[in-house]
Amino acid sequence: MELRQYVAKVDLAKQTELGKVKLIAYYYCNTEAKSTFMLNEVTTILRDIGHPISNVSRLKSYLSKSKDFRKITDGEYMLTPVAKENLSANYAELFFNEDIIVSDSELLDETLFCGKRGFLDKLIKQVNHCYDHCCYDAAAVCMRRVFEITLILAYENLGIQNEIKKDGEYVMLEKIVANAINNPTLAISRLRKEYDSIREIGNYAAHRVLYNTRKKRY
Repeated sequence: MELRQYVAKVDLAKQTELGKVKLIAYYYCNTEAKSTFMLNEVTTILRDIGHPISNVSRLKSYLSKSKDFRKITDGEYMLTPVAKENLSANYAELFFNEDIIVSDSELLDETLFCGKRGFLDKLIKQVNHCYDHCCYDAAAVCMRRVFEITLILAYENLGIQNEIKKDGEYVMLEKIVANAINNPTLAISRLRKEYDSIREIGNYAAHRVLYNTRKKRY
């Protein structure tokens, strides 16, 4: 998980200075696979993300009195086992739960598209996560899949799914799009001209050997 996403998830802005150090130390130890942390590294991280420590000497005094920290050497600390356990109870899934896809509406507006079908939510979040991390080929392939699924669901919702089936199975996306563009029951909006573009970009990303999807293609 990226730091900016972690900061938002743990609501860092609402924490005390000691609480901020504890949360960032926990993040640092998890992402760097270390058991200890240097205080100056943690305070530098806090400064860089807009949460500077106003008085480091006072902070050190707080650390020495806190049951959540143990001093190793001058400037080096570790979170106590109890502190780690408490933090893990609340935040471990942010690092280790594979079912959690951290994303925002980078490409598809999740406030509009999510919340209807669980399997579709995961795909939409994968599109946004890939796009946000500049994995444009992956985003294009996932987008093609979301596009195909939503089209099929639209046909099913109107009870006309047999129009895009052959021998009981759904036809290829190219034929679904050809039908959808001119289907009076489906009544696609003015965006129908873009349907082939979405399909083609996904196809290029998945099958063309020398092709790389770029941001400007979206």
